Amino acid sequence: MQTAAGRKGPSLHAGRRPATLPGDDRHQAERKYLRFAAVGIQYTLTILLLTLAGIWVDGRAGTKPLFTLVFLGLGFVGATWSLVHEVLGPDDSEEKK
Repeated sequence: MQTAAGRKGPSLHAGRRPATLPGDDRHQAERKYLRFAAVGIQYTLTILLLTLAGIWVDGRAGTKPLFTLVFLGLGFVGATWSLVHEVLGPDDSEEKK
């Protein structure tokens, strides 16, 4: 066997297994991991946007830390609730069955 460098010998990747097993839907596996990436982005944006909304309301109402802290707390609780529901909830494949 000839390797990419032109040398003869065993391949460096001979014992490497593919990420998905033969017959598996590669796109299904990718969707599963992308779902978790989207959850992290959603978590961050929810807290950030609600905190910014609290800062804006505080600026309009003249109540400096009150609404910022309230909206920050609501954002954290809501984002955490959504995170737990998405991660521990049923997969899409289980719902279709």
